[in-house]
Amino acid sequence: TAYRSVQGIARVKKDEAKISGDNFSFLELERGEMLLGLSDGMGSGSSACKESEMVLDLVERFLEAGFSLETAIRMMNSAMVMKGENDIYSTVDLCMVNLYSGMARLYKVGAAATFIRREDEVECIASENLPVGARAQLDAKPREIQLSDGDFIVMVTDGVLEYLHVKDRQGKLMDIIAGVKSDNAGVMAQEILDRVLLDTGGYAMDDMTVVAIGIWEK
Repeated sequence: TAYRSVQGIARVKKDEAKISGDNFSFLELERGEMLLGLSDGMGSGSSACKESEMVLDLVERFLEAGFSLETAIRMMNSAMVMKGENDIYSTVDLCMVNLYSGMARLYKVGAAATFIRREDEVECIASENLPVGARAQLDAKPREIQLSDGDFIVMVTDGVLEYLHVKDRQGKLMDIIAGVKSDNAGVMAQEILDRVLLDTGGYAMDDMTVVAIGIWEK
């Protein structure tokens, strides 16, 4: 492979909640690809945690069985539709990075925006799909992004964006990401979360998770 990836995570659970409803996944496949997954279970607490954990676990299992990511997403969605408990849905944010070419494919199902931080700009990629389990037929069309040495992918759950006290929340988060000078993925994720919490007065009115992934030429 031509690239290596470095991941960082920062998270905080909803105030007074015992457990976060957000879950994340890093899975390196033998075929030279890295899967990054983030899922936000609807609501908070243990039921939301179990839902989001199940979504990511199903995707991982199907991938490890040899299915393509598109097929894995559709099969996972079908399983969640059939399960259909109490209309509880989860968002799913998946990014498959080819470590040979640096090409990333983003699949967003009801998920919050993803951000690409390059040397001189930050790009925002929004989602339009309904969450997992909300309908039987899922349109799993990827957005392809060519990554270069030193680029970062920043994935967040809804709680990170929803309570920013500005009209243009995505624009605000882009400014926050652009203002982080560190190239350490863990430091970047934590600094983004800290700055968001500064804007909310330190209150976490929902589960908040920030995942930062940098890719570097070997």
